[in-house]
Formats: sequence, structure tokens, C-alpha cells
Amino acid sequence: MSTKLQQEVWALQRCSGCGACVAACSKGVLHWGLEQHPLLEERQKVLGLSHLKLRTCEVCDRFCELVCPRLTTEGENGTDMPELEAIGVSSARAVGVERSGATSAVIRSLLVAAYSAGLIDGAVVVDVDLWSLEPVARIVTNVEEIVSVVGPHYLWAPVLSALNEAIFERGLRQLAVVGSPCVAQGARRLVSAKNQRLWPYREAIRVTIAQFCTGVYAPDVVSDLVERRHGIARHLIQDLTVSATDGALCVTLWDGSVRNVPLTEVEAFARAGCGSCDDYLGEWADVAVGSVGALAEHATLITRTPAGELLCQNARRFGLLETNPRVDRAALDAAKAEKDRRARAQAYDKLRILMLDALSDPQKRAQVRKQFVSLYGSARAEVAKKEECYGSCSGC
Repeated sequence: MSTKLQQEVWALQRCSGCGACVAACSKGVLHWGLEQHPLLEERQKVLGLSHLKLRTCEVCDRFCELVCPRLTTEGENGTDMPELEAIGVSSARAVGVERSGATSAVIRSLLVAAYSAGLIDGAVVVDVDLWSLEPVARIVTNVEEIVSVVGPHYLWAPVLSALNEAIFERGLRQLAVVGSPCVAQGARRLVSAKNQRLWPYREAIRVTIAQFCTGVYAPDVVSDLVERRHGIARHLIQDLTVSATDGALCVTLWDGSVRNVPLTEVEAFARAGCGSCDDYLGEWADVAVGSVGALAEHATLITRTPAGELLCQNARRFGLLETNPRVDRAALDAAKAEKDRRARAQAYDKLRILMLDALSDPQKRAQVRKQFVSLYGSARAEVAKKEECYGSCSGC
């Protein structure tokens, strides 16, 4: 097990919950429980009456560290990923069988058209069990299954944990991955890692779709908040969506009515790792979809790669998607500004880790000084020069 992952992600409650580390673990010792991060299974070997603890993680390529979206990896097997620039931005809505500007409807149209054209042979998505309303990572492999996906993408499920079943058990080779921005980032780390042993993921994941996201919520938001506090029976709920413009969790009932729960109440159920996220607009995904900035009864559609462009052009060709170039860019810029504020908070988080390291390693004090200056302004020249001395000597 990577101590870096434990100390810099899990211990600081920065885990995104994407499931990339669980999928990539070559020893199969990571699994999900009820915690905010994966759990490490301790294995033993029995020799007669002796029970020996196996150190399974000591001889490992640390794939979990390579693919974690909360870590910056460097070196020969590393993968440093810049954010993707937008190629196209438009307002979009699903047409054809389903006519809607809802984010989930637009994503379904993209997937149905892609499957019909042979661009994908399956997708890994977030869905909910209609009986319990518990979120699950689901693998869909035909049009009927894609259309039946209820969502929503705002309840947490470790989406990428399902990749091994999709790739190694079902033999899927042209996958779409749909989820929150951190899921798209974890998938991009999987396909960008230079370690050759991760080639099955690189070959199988063809496109990623992210939904604009302010945070994902724990499954008990339904039982503890919607049911108990607001008195909405679980069997009456058809869908759950988050409206950033209305500041509410919209609970759609089977009779067509909608009940709004203020996001101020919902935030208590957000995953702790969402506080470290600096991506609202899905800037590592091939395609990003959300409601901010779109025309009425439309969703904003952002393509960032040729694969994303192909997906959207194909949906238009099948007559399943309509697009309009009119988008409120100011609203998108405001969302990006919020992302930049979180990026600064994340930089402060890294500074705190570096300062702790510098207590035992004087050579890291110069790095602390540079990080501090980048966040809070220039320091006096003589102080900076003194720290440079500390950084270059043996640590007096």
C-alpha cells in the first residue's frame, strides 16, 4: 500500500471516491466499506500453528498512487495531466424518443447514438436501485439498459471500481465512463499512465463524460434527510437532481410533482473529499454536461477532445441531439472562478503537508518558502536568500 496515498489523501480526507485505486490494485487488497476511502485488507498465511502477516504491498508498482486523481505523480511511470481546453461549447437537448434538456437525458442520447454507431460496446455509469434508492456502479451493454438508467449522478458510488468486471469479466473493449469530474480525472489517469501493465484500461476506455458537479452526496441523504426530515416516502421518489441555480436538491415524485430541499441542508451529506476538488466543469473529461449557462430547457455541452466532438456529431447525425451555440459564458466563468478558489485552498493544503515534512527535513524549507510566496506574495530578499542556503546545504 502506498504510504503517500494513506498520508496525503486518506488521512487528510481528500479521497474523491472515484474507485480508480481499487480497480488498479494488482494485489486485490483494496475494497470499499462504509468509510470515506477504500479499506486495505490484511492477509495472513498459516504455517502450522503460525499466522504470518503478508506484506502484499511491499512488492508492488503502486498503481494506486499512479491513478489517484488527488495525487500528482512524477517519474518514469508517472502521468502529469494538464486540464483540457474546450473545443466546443453549446446549449443542447435530447430529441427523438426523449425530448428533454435535462443533463441525464442529454447524456443518454450521447450514449445511445454512440452504441448504435458501434463507437462503444458498453458504459460504466452511476445508477440507483429503484427499490432502495441506493446508488450503484452499473455496467450497461445495450440500448435498453442505457435508456433505463435512472441516475442520478449526485449520489456517490465508486464508479471506476466496476471497470475490472467490465473489462476482464465481460470482455468490453470500447467503454464510455460516465460520472462526476473526479471520476473522469481518475479514468484519464488510468489511460495516461505510462506503466505498460495498465494497458487493458488504456485500450478499453474510449471516452469519458462528466456532469458539472459541486459535490456528491452519501447514500444516506435519502433516508436521513429526504425521508426523515422532509417526510417524503422513498417509494414515492422517481428521480433526484441538483439545481445549482435554484440552490436545491430537486426530488421528483412519480405523480410529476417536485419537492425542493435546500442545498444548505444537503451539504452536510457531501463527501469529505469534495472539499479538495478544484474541478466543477469537468475539465479532464472528453465531454462535460451541466445546467449552468444553458438556454432554457437545455443543458450546456462542452467538448474538450476529438473523441468528445465525435460523440456529439454522431448524436446529431442520429437525430438524437439538438445544439445551439448560445451559452451564457459569464455564468461558466463564474463557475470556473469558484473552481479557482478551491484550487487555492488545495494549494494551501499542499503547503501544510510540505511544512510538516520540513520539520524533519531542513532541505525542504526552501520549497516551503517558494510555495508560501506563491500563495501570499513576495518575501524579503535576505530571508529568501537565507532559505536558499538551507535548501542547498546538508541541513545545519
